[in-house]
Amino acid sequence: MSGVSFVTNEAKNIIMSANAFYTLKKNLINNIGSNKTKGFLFRFGKEFGTEAAKKYLENNNANNQLGKRHSRLGHVKDVIFHGEIVRHSDGTVECINTWGQWVESFEAELHLKNYGLSDECVCHMLCGFASGALSYEFGESIIAIEYKCVAKGDPYCEFKVRLEKDWLEEQEELIHLYQNDNILSELEMTYDALLHHKQILEKISTLQSQLTQKVTEKYSLDEIIQTAYELLNIPILIEDIHGNQLCQMGFTDLQQRIIEKNDAELSHIDNQHNVCHYKNDHYWKLSTPVLINNKNYATCSFFYFDQNHAADIDYLFLERISSIVALCILYEEVQFEEQQRMRSSLLERLIHHQNIKDIETYYKFLPFKFQPPYTTGLINIRMKKKNHEIIDLHDQIMQLSKLAKEWDLPCIFSIHGEEIALLISQNNDKQRWKKKIELMLQKLNKQNNNYLYTTGLSGTFNNFKEFERSLKEARIAQRFPNKKLLTYYEDLGILGDIVNNLSIDQLQEMAKKTLKDLYDFDNPRKKELLYTLYVFLLNNQRLKETMDELALSIGGIQYRIKQIENQLQISLKNASTAAHILLIIQTLILSGVLNFNEFSN
Repeated sequence: MSGVSFVTNEAKNIIMSANAFYTLKKNLINNIGSNKTKGFLFRFGKEFGTEAAKKYLENNNANNQLGKRHSRLGHVKDVIFHGEIVRHSDGTVECINTWGQWVESFEAELHLKNYGLSDECVCHMLCGFASGALSYEFGESIIAIEYKCVAKGDPYCEFKVRLEKDWLEEQEELIHLYQNDNILSELEMTYDALLHHKQILEKISTLQSQLTQKVTEKYSLDEIIQTAYELLNIPILIEDIHGNQLCQMGFTDLQQRIIEKNDAELSHIDNQHNVCHYKNDHYWKLSTPVLINNKNYATCSFFYFDQNHAADIDYLFLERISSIVALCILYEEVQFEEQQRMRSSLLERLIHHQNIKDIETYYKFLPFKFQPPYTTGLINIRMKKKNHEIIDLHDQIMQLSKLAKEWDLPCIFSIHGEEIALLISQNNDKQRWKKKIELMLQKLNKQNNNYLYTTGLSGTFNNFKEFERSLKEARIAQRFPNKKLLTYYEDLGILGDIVNNLSIDQLQEMAKKTLKDLYDFDNPRKKELLYTLYVFLLNNQRLKETMDELALSIGGIQYRIKQIENQLQISLKNASTAAHILLIIQTLILSGVLNFNEFSN
């Protein structure tokens, strides 16, 4: 089939090659979609069918020339038509058992040649042609619908003909698609869609350009998000990965209270656009992560109130804002890390006794007031569940530095071995300072619930010559096994003084005399008995509490206590003996000679 003819309203034939028709159809699908293309081709064919009917009725005054018209114009080789269309005396029209076949439909052949087998009928232009011609001839809206097609593997292209009103119940959706609009309106709609698309692109470009310029000019995050809100008029919230608010813009006081009191539940995840949809009874939320080096640093969200919902393209704006927020965070992180490195170096000088004399001069350049009395601290971090993960102490310091800034704590941090050392200026308000440090550590613990933190704080000092002593006090307090997040050296009383003033050799000699055969920490059985003794004494020799903590029966506890008394050749009923043994075990723990970590996990 080399070409097909179409009839203009001047009753002239226009020859269009099959390839040209294929190009038209292909471009339509690419620009308005395959579904709208069906309606376009139907209405395209209907216009030509109407003009063809006019020509033949005016010139030949003939009825039922549908098949000849199709074949003469090159649409098909032949048309087989069954049934009849009758106009009654009252003017009504009836389609009586009307159906037919198109033999060698050019639409079906084109589709098979260029696309292969279809899963639906494809002869929409032919349906339109037949519908237009018959509707013009009988003065009633008559629709031809194909229900078998060679393009989808059927032996013939078969169609049925009915009045439009008779199709509505069975084919309402397809009839609506076919009759939706005329060709010109379809093109206008396409133009409007393209124009809308162009406006969206311009808006995205404007947003990207203005926000990027703000970043390069070192505007604050609040100022940048304010610009985004003014362009989009959508409330925006930026939170870090711990749920702390970094920035919010566009919310009323009422809306903020609604968000605080009502958490939204995840509705669905759009992996294609990397956004999550949340909803509750009061608002909708659209969120996307803020990624830096494929690591999630924060969350950027749009909020919709008063029955408003996210538009289909809002994720594009959210994506741009997320990228800009990533740049802001990256810039702030670089600045913050640089400041932290300087502060850490000052503390490292104290730890390693380097140029201590002039160190106070450098503390004057810190961004907060740093003056005596000081307190030294040590933070030990362990995984709650043993695994091969390495704890990133640098990341922990960054978190601590931000929390210290949040709580207005004049504090510097440094890595000391496998722990974090800190130096805090109390500024003479001890109770207020204690409350702040406790809140800071509680929040750190909450942010990292897979870690175990134990912190020890030294007594106060005024001269950096006393720093070494304070660091030792912090370590003693940190090792005290009271299962608390924070321990003050001053709360240890005489126990702290004993450990601080006796050498390791003196402590070990005293412990060997007291613990006798149990002073063999490499023997698992003896260490287990020693741990049982320690827990028993901590619980004031109460069997039930000891049983609960060790998950043993009362009989098992009693048996172990009897073994312990036999090995130590003492009676634990003697209060002074029991107190002395407990003191010895605790001094060993505080000095680092002994630990029961394997029993506490």
